[in-house]
Amino acid sequence: MEHQFTPTHYFTTLGPHEPVLTVQPGDSIVTTTVDARGRDANRDQVTPRGNPQTGPFFVDGAEPGDTLVVKLDSIVPNRDWAFCGTSVAANVVRPDFVRELPEAGMAEWDVDVEQGTATLTTPESKLGRITLPLDPMIGCFGVAAKGTQAISTATSAEHGGNMDYRGFR
Repeated sequence: MEHQFTPTHYFTTLGPHEPVLTVQPGDSIVTTTVDARGRDANRDQVTPRGNPQTGPFFVDGAEPGDTLVVKLDSIVPNRDWAFCGTSVAANVVRPDFVRELPEAGMAEWDVDVEQGTATLTTPESKLGRITLPLDPMIGCFGVAAKGTQAISTATSAEHGGNMDYRGFR
């Protein structure tokens, strides 16, 4: 069965939140997301920043410890703009390199969904107005943590979380 789900609330933790939808194994969900800063397709701030998550969805019959197989049939940008950080995150380099990292900033991109491209528009970029092919992925994805824990979507562990894993496409 295919479910059309329009989110009205988002969470920045993976935890014991009430499910917004119960599905059966093999069901499909068509939905939308917001960006890591909580902005929707119209640039409206609809939820606090911090990797807000759509859901949670409950899979009927799933038990703690089960392996869930999730197939992402399609990921399509829902806007004509994007942003990214301009520096490597401090938590991914050796601590003695952190002081040498440039000051973090934000770069903006124009997204052309029909052409399948994104063009860097931040004027101070050393790369200039570079255009790259779109390759959308899900940055945060996971299941509820054990027990009553609520784990920040800024982190990742055995429950999933903020993985920025390009294999989620």
